[in-house]
Amino acid sequence: MIEPIMLIAIGFLLAGLLVIGIIPLVHARAVRLTMRRLEALTPLSMAEIQADKDLLRAEFAMSTRRLEMSVEQMKSKTVSQLAEIGSKSEAINRLKLALGEKAASLFALEAKLAATEWAQQEAERRLAMQDARPAQ
Repeated sequence: MIEPIMLIAIGFLLAGLLVIGIIPLVHARAVRLTMRRLEALTPLSMAEIQADKDLLRAEFAMSTRRLEMSVEQMKSKTVSQLAEIGSKSEAINRLKLALGEKAASLFALEAKLAATEWAQQEAERRLAMQDARPAQ
């Protein structure tokens, strides 16, 4: 019973020794890859630094130009919308003027109708009075 436990323990010890032997190799590879990555990110010469600056300037100029074009499109869209609003408000004003004229003529006709009705009622009243006099 002790022999299998000892064999298992010896196996764990050997595995541990192998891991201890492999860890420095893995660590060295990780350090090497990290150094390569850092060196790739760091510019080596002034020319590369200047090229990076030029690239940033070009990207900024492109984004600025895109923004300017967007602003121009918005301005032209706004101008066309304002022109449309102006023409529609002009049409509204013409319609309001026509409505006012029609309302004025309607009021004049209603007044004329009221005057005609009043005159007709007055004439009927006079006729009724004249008809009532001979009967007395």
